[in-house]
Amino acid sequence: DKKSQRLKRLIEDLFEVSKAATRNVAMHYAEVDLAALLKQVQYELADKTEASGIDFRWQLPEERMPLVLDGQKNLVVNITKYGMPGTRAYITLMPQEHGAQVVFKNISATELDFSAEEITDRFVRGDRSRNTEGSGLGLSIAKNLTVLQHGSFNIYLDGDLFKVTITFDEAVKEKKPMPPMIVPEAVQEEAQQDA
Repeated sequence: DKKSQRLKRLIEDLFEVSKAATRNVAMHYAEVDLAALLKQVQYELADKTEASGIDFRWQLPEERMPLVLDGQKNLVVNITKYGMPGTRAYITLMPQEHGAQVVFKNISATELDFSAEEITDRFVRGDRSRNTEGSGLGLSIAKNLTVLQHGSFNIYLDGDLFKVTITFDEAVKEKKPMPPMIVPEAVQEEAQQDA
């Protein structure tokens, strides 16, 4: 049953990453107050973050931060799944000269024995430990969705410190379509190994 459930999640994530990588995702752009959106995420995921045993530190500005985005995507759940209980996690929103930057920092529960480049090719933590609930594709999906919204997505690893920096340009009236991306070969390999 566990293997069939994992395969079901993998198929769903493969479908999601393929759509994102080929720009075949319906993005629902609207002007979003990024500060208010993160405050909403903080409230909605309060039970999950408290149950994780991680002390979440939200550093959010009081002023509005309007951007044209699809406001339904976030990385906070990943911290609750893969962060080390008893440590602190920081979610910081900072205004930039022409946009905004969100930084997610936490201590990993498992050793980060791979490179930042590897982890967005396929979610290595899910790949190295085949009994986890993840499909191995979470960060690849997140990165592609960020790029679809004309943002940049960068990962930094320092020992067991895991840091994701997402930067978005200032609000524009229209988001232009992005060119197609090639789906990483690792995505196909992951499906073959689990099938």
